[in-house]
Amino acid sequence: MKQHTSGYLFAFGAAFALSASFVFSKSALNNISMIQFGAVWFTMGVVWNGTWYFARGRYREFQVNTGKRLSVAVLIAVLEGVATGLFYLAIRAMENPAVVSFIGNIGPVFVTILGFLLLKERFRGLQLAGILITIAGIFTINFREGAFLGFLDPGAVYVISASLFFALATISGRKFKKHLDPELMSLTRTILMSVLFVILLVFSEENLQISGFVWRDLALGSLFETLLTIVFAYQALRRIEATTTSLIISSKGVWTLLLAWMFLEVLPTGVQIAGGVLTLIGIYFITGRPVYRKPGMNS
Repeated sequence: MKQHTSGYLFAFGAAFALSASFVFSKSALNNISMIQFGAVWFTMGVVWNGTWYFARGRYREFQVNTGKRLSVAVLIAVLEGVATGLFYLAIRAMENPAVVSFIGNIGPVFVTILGFLLLKERFRGLQLAGILITIAGIFTINFREGAFLGFLDPGAVYVISASLFFALATISGRKFKKHLDPELMSLTRTILMSVLFVILLVFSEENLQISGFVWRDLALGSLFETLLTIVFAYQALRRIEATTTSLIISSKGVWTLLLAWMFLEVLPTGVQIAGGVLTLIGIYFITGRPVYRKPGMNS
């Protein structure tokens, strides 16, 4: 019982940490450019991840299947890096990070479909219903003045594209799970993103003259997103079922809504909230049943 309780707490911690990172990133992006943001955010992420990785002695495990571990880490890090960049472009483009979070719930839809197409997994009818409900929720969120023109907004395009790349990273993680080291992948991702944005910063001739409160948002937000979310999520997975962990973390939209209201003084419209609720219901149906492989496939 204690193990399950701690698992629930870690999962809620992951959801809250991810939500906080959305709000801190939005606050920072309201005041600095994307290049400045990326250079500082991910460089700090290297510090947080590197400290955690080496303090726990994880580097000792790197000597086992080094080539395979590194290649899998780089592959997933690149996919997640592209997804992360698109996600923060979405947060910058859209007024309320809670809306970005709700639209991001389309991720499990992509994971389920790609699992069927690429890993030969199959899903039950209830999961298909969840996919349809989630898509209906996304359409509802993007409803604008009598038409679904919201899908033409850059922010919606960014977050849906980001969700697709995150799904590809998840599928890759499933396929190469024997050689996947989540902490190494996270460190690799932050290093790649940091190097990319530092190079862009140098060539753009922008500077790092950033006000104190923005530095605070960058430091706290990067800590939440690049380290705490991952640590909490994997601690939860060690204690409770993956589907339960996924469901709890999908509540991030609710926490983001509350934090955005408290710190950014913005709220989604009633229609957007309704759409967000639909996506949560859809995620419940998608993750509430086990996924089965087609007969004859190796587990």
